[in-house]
Amino acid sequence: MKKWSLLAFISALLMGCGSNDAEDVVVDTVGLDIDGLSTQDKQHYAQVSTDINTLIIHIGGQCFDAESERNPDMELTGFNCNIANYKDSASQAQYSSISLISGELAITRTSLNTYKIQTNDNVKFHAASISDGTLNYRLEDDNAIHFTENEETDSHTATFRGFFRDDKTLDVTYWTVESISSTPFSYEEDTNNQHSWLAGGSAKLSGKDGKTFDWTTSTTGEVVLPLTE
Repeated sequence: MKKWSLLAFISALLMGCGSNDAEDVVVDTVGLDIDGLSTQDKQHYAQVSTDINTLIIHIGGQCFDAESERNPDMELTGFNCNIANYKDSASQAQYSSISLISGELAITRTSLNTYKIQTNDNVKFHAASISDGTLNYRLEDDNAIHFTENEETDSHTATFRGFFRDDKTLDVTYWTVESISSTPFSYEEDTNNQHSWLAGGSAKLSGKDGKTFDWTTSTTGEVVLPLTE
C-alpha cells in the first residue's frame, strides 16, 4: 500500500484508540529499517530530522513577526503560515542540506511565551543525504513542536514529536522522531541570522519492529550519536 493509503486504512481500524496509535502501527510495520542503517546513515537521518524542526521554528518566528505587524493592536493567539512565503529566506541548517518545497503551519500561542506549531498541510522538502524523493513531515494530533521563550534569560527551548514519510524511488518508508522531554533543545541563531540550530538536546528516531536509536546535539547543533549502541 503506497503513500498514505496504509495509514488511512489503519487509522480507520484504530479510531478511538489514541491519535498516534495508527502512526505507530505504520512505523512498526513498514517503517525505516534501522538495523540496515550504517552509523553514517544514522547520522544523516538524525541530522535531517533535527534540522527540519529547526527550519520550521525559524519560519514560524518570521510568520509571527509578520502577523504582529499586520495586527499591532490585537492579541495574537493563533495564525496560519504558508511556508511558500518564507522558504527562500529560511535560515539554512549548517550540517544538512534541506530544500523546502511547501507546507502550511498552524501556530497557536498557548500562553504569553509559549507556542504550539502543527501542520495543516505536510511540510514537503528534499534532503539528498537520506533520499532521492520528496520527504513529508506531519505535525498533527499529538504531534507538534512546542516552543518557549524566556525573556528573563533571553533563552528559547523546543521539544517536538513528528511523523515522516519518504516518497523515495523504490519503497515508501515512515518513521517518527521525538525529543526526549528531560533534555529539551535550545533554539539558537547566529548574530547575522544566517543560521539557526537546536543545541544541547536529545531525541530518538523510531522505525519498524520497535527499533529505535537516539542522539544528542552539540552546542552548534551537530548530531552526536552515542559511543555505544
